[in-house]
Amino acid sequence: MKKLRSAVVGVGYLGNFHAQKYKNNSHCELVGVCDAFVETAKKRSEELSVPYFTDPKELVGKVDLVTIAASTTHHYELAAMFLKAGIAVNVEKPMTATLQQAESLLDIHQKTKTLLTVGHIERFNPAIRELKKQVSGQSSLPYHFELTRWATFKARGSDVSVVYDLMIHDLDLVFDLTQSEVVDFMVSGSSLVSKELDSVQASFKMKNQQTVQVTVSRVSPKMVRNIKAYCSHKIVNANTASLELDIQTLNRTPQNNDDLVSSQSIQVAKVDALQEETNHFVDCVLGKATPLITAIDGLRSMQWADKLTNEIIRGC
Repeated sequence: MKKLRSAVVGVGYLGNFHAQKYKNNSHCELVGVCDAFVETAKKRSEELSVPYFTDPKELVGKVDLVTIAASTTHHYELAAMFLKAGIAVNVEKPMTATLQQAESLLDIHQKTKTLLTVGHIERFNPAIRELKKQVSGQSSLPYHFELTRWATFKARGSDVSVVYDLMIHDLDLVFDLTQSEVVDFMVSGSSLVSKELDSVQASFKMKNQQTVQVTVSRVSPKMVRNIKAYCSHKIVNANTASLELDIQTLNRTPQNNDDLVSSQSIQVAKVDALQEETNHFVDCVLGKATPLITAIDGLRSMQWADKLTNEIIRGC
């Protein structure tokens, strides 16, 4: 079978990894890397032994699929151009710089009937997948989730709100974990170091009666990546960085007080989540898989990022 022709637009820190993953996929040929900065494009070209481009328009007619990892401000124009050319697009999160752009991009995707997926990589995190397995089934259905995402401050990315920088991951996970819609919410946030929001706390009540608490910060003294699921008879805590799960289960027939709760730890095998994401996108282009993260999912995360941000601004 003829290999798919792939390329990455925006090959800075993250885009470089995307390009490597295409090189690793047996169904793909990485035909080029593209970056507005010629020195960056040349460097990646030499490292990966592929041609480089500085104008993304030059890729039209040369590729079947593309990943857009350029600056968020360029996501819309780039994705729109490739979709209109019939080229499948995987765009890094957030989907676009503004909600209006995301709505327009969804419209282009639907009119052109060209594949568009959004790179919410946490969907491929093995610890999250294991947590979902542990709480699947009616008897284990969680009534509450707590999502915590803390990071130490880095200037890179601080030009945008922490809602779009970090919380966008968790907004996608809120809907993935609950498979429901929000009926009520509360949110607060503050700017501590940058001119944008650096810390945000939000609580959601879902249509299916589940509740979710999300806490994000990029000014923490340490990194924390946790998701905790509360069920009627057990609590599952997933460290999505170390890939370790701690499970506390209520013993329904205890022999004594020391036997009320049993504990279990699971170390999940490490996988390359970005490679998994890339392989899944390629399989979608080949018609072997249905997209895990659709354009509608990407838009929904944008809608809630916008809604939370506006609510915080109104409350200031």
